[in-house]
Amino acid sequence: MGDVSMSDGFELRILGPLELVRDGVTVTVEGRKPRQLLATLALHHGRTVSVDHAVEVLWPDRPPRSAVANVHTYVSYLRGLLGEDRLHRQPPGYRLQLGPGELDAARFDAGDPGALGLWRGFPVENLPQSPLWAAEVDRLVERWRSVRQARAAADPAGSLEDLRALVDEDPLREDSWLLLMTALEATGRRAEALAAYARARRRLAEELGVEPGEALRSLHRSLLLRDEVPLLTGTDRLDGAATGVLRGLARLGLGPVPGWVVGALSDRTSWRSVLETLDTHRLVRGHGADALGQPRYALPVLVGLLAPDLPGAPDDDAAVRRVLGGYLALADRAARALPPSVFGPGVRVAERWPVPGADVLTADPVAWFTAERDGLLAAVGLAARAGYPDLAWELAHALVPWCDLVGRTTDWERAARAAHAACRRAGDLLGEAVTLRDLGQVHLYRDRYGAATEAFGRSRLLYARLGNPRGEAGACAGLGAVHRIRGELDAARDCLGRALAFYRADGDRHGQAYVHGALGAVALAGGDLPAAAAALDTGLRLAAEVDDTHRAAHLTHQLGVVRERSGDRAGARAAMLAALDRFAALGDAHGEAYCLTDLAGFDRVDGAVRRLTRAWEIFERIGDRRAQARTARRLGELHTNALAAAYTSEALRLQSTVDS
Repeated sequence: MGDVSMSDGFELRILGPLELVRDGVTVTVEGRKPRQLLATLALHHGRTVSVDHAVEVLWPDRPPRSAVANVHTYVSYLRGLLGEDRLHRQPPGYRLQLGPGELDAARFDAGDPGALGLWRGFPVENLPQSPLWAAEVDRLVERWRSVRQARAAADPAGSLEDLRALVDEDPLREDSWLLLMTALEATGRRAEALAAYARARRRLAEELGVEPGEALRSLHRSLLLRDEVPLLTGTDRLDGAATGVLRGLARLGLGPVPGWVVGALSDRTSWRSVLETLDTHRLVRGHGADALGQPRYALPVLVGLLAPDLPGAPDDDAAVRRVLGGYLALADRAARALPPSVFGPGVRVAERWPVPGADVLTADPVAWFTAERDGLLAAVGLAARAGYPDLAWELAHALVPWCDLVGRTTDWERAARAAHAACRRAGDLLGEAVTLRDLGQVHLYRDRYGAATEAFGRSRLLYARLGNPRGEAGACAGLGAVHRIRGELDAARDCLGRALAFYRADGDRHGQAYVHGALGAVALAGGDLPAAAAALDTGLRLAAEVDDTHRAAHLTHQLGVVRERSGDRAGARAAMLAALDRFAALGDAHGEAYCLTDLAGFDRVDGAVRRLTRAWEIFERIGDRRAQARTARRLGELHTNALAAAYTSEALRLQSTVDS
């Protein structure tokens, strides 16, 4: 077949949003799936796309029975737009064959003089990205960046803005950073060039756990020495402990740290003399006191940049592990004073470093976690990048009680994902099981039930392989919660029964109290009020035996719901108010929000609106969209003005985003 002419002014554009143009006028391609099919054909221009391949792009999860027929229908529709000569049947599928100049990607590949001008954004960015497009899209983007870099290398000063864009798009490409720093230096922006190096070094450390290559470091040193900046004047008079602290602080990258970190780096329980030495040489800087009253210290920018190159051969890995072990020891102690978690593996793996005065520092555990939040999250990331999966997962897991109590689900997920990735890389099955269980709970709170089921199921299997019944019990309990929410009550009872057997065999009354509460919720969902009351009463008794006031608050709230459905409104209200007081005293906003939504049913309109509005705000912050949708629906029913329609509409929108 010959080339198709351009007599009709036809052009298909995929270097940016998918766009079909004829004689300068955009032609509308109706329907998302026909547009996805057209994009697939264009990305494989000149090559046959099988029908099976097209089906996988259009229906990545569960294709309908009519999928193949639908593809043929979409092809017929596209032929009407493109013309018969452009879209050919080629067993086992179809091939798009456009004429010279009719596809922007083909012109770009052919070295069109205006190649860069053809790009309008990310390829087919106005469509959901299919994994099956990735190879071709990545090839186009990589070539696009290479062309831009070549242009920048020829004229660095004239390409500053594009170089900034290049490093933002792919911050792990050192050659782009090198060009940017060179261009900044050439235009008299030395300070910006130094700042660019700091950004590059931070990103490489965070993402890959490596230092910049020699080319970047060499340019950086030349920039620093351009005005004969002294290389840490006086370091020749520092002892090994002080230089090791400087190197360690630079490698940690945790921001301002409390004094005990200096002690961990130097392996000393008394670190004040080391700090005084560094302060005398102006190699550390005080950053005031944190919310706990601890003085904080950090390296001046220049010292931080040069410290990694200080001489000496200390065991920096051991020093970093001591710092991470110190954070873990403190987090353990603080977490023990919070409501107990029943979802851990019941074992400790990583070595702790005993922080002097730990009991004083963690006397108020919520305040300690709040003050150290940034440092703890950075510590998880550092442990993950440095190849310490044991420290990564234990630190991430130690954060869970605080995150759960105060509703910091974003922090919870961030830490668990970083630790999970590290454990996967290292083949740490226990860490993988723990982090999957923790991620499953976040998915559950955020109504991602498919993801929660997968995480809990994989965690359970790993725990079973490891012979860890306590961990398996926690995973089974998570699966039971998902089944209950989905209305699969028999499956929920089965999972929870397995969890209860594990906890009984282990003598774990905290776990037993939790499972009895969960069984009560299942009975309540099935309308069996006597069974629900019996399970909840058993749970309350167990919680009282171990002084678990947090679990008692949850169980009391659920008993209030049982009483309300049994017709005892006075008893129900009293139980819910008691639970609300306990949640407020503990600082559990999520539990408080659920109590508020139920108590609103006992109030007049104004009081109900106040309670529901407060609950709405909490659910929104935590990401509990199912509860938020229910709350919005009730607020819509209570209002009589324009807010009624707005809340009702928002309830429908939120419900549509909830996984089924």
